[in-house]
Amino acid sequence: MNTQRSETLAQSFLAKGHPLKRKTQTATQTFDFPPEVVFPQLCPTAERDWIPGWECDLLYTSTGYMEPDSIWTTPETNVLGPGLWVVTRCKPNAELEIVRVVDRSFVEHMRIKLVDNHDGTATGVWNLTFTALDEAGNDVVASLPDESPELAHAIAGLRHFLATGELMGT
Repeated sequence: MNTQRSETLAQSFLAKGHPLKRKTQTATQTFDFPPEVVFPQLCPTAERDWIPGWECDLLYTSTGYMEPDSIWTTPETNVLGPGLWVVTRCKPNAELEIVRVVDRSFVEHMRIKLVDNHDGTATGVWNLTFTALDEAGNDVVASLPDESPELAHAIAGLRHFLATGELMGT
């Protein structure tokens, strides 16, 4: 089997180093609700109920809610900014992976895990990996803090919504 072409490409890439930046942000939160209550809120449609400024346009979904392979966009005016969002993994009440592409400049890979604590609570772990696709993306990724205040605020909004049934700040 002749793998010289693929080996040449891989070695050429590695020899250049990594000119495009990458950063990961992580957040963990325990909720006073089990995964089956928390998970349905991790949906582009449901997020309108608990994230102030959340807007999206659903492009593909059979149900109107979170499901495997669903796709939506967010406008520039969205609280998290613009993007094309694609669900790459959806294991109800346990795991969710979403990839967001922003202006062909950077990619965000969001991994969310919900752990059932078997006491009526769930712990959510968010891992957000941002990868630049060009120099403009390098600037964006380089400017990201180690911890995301937007993510922390969104999680606080989710906790508030689960506890009160209301949008935070209303």
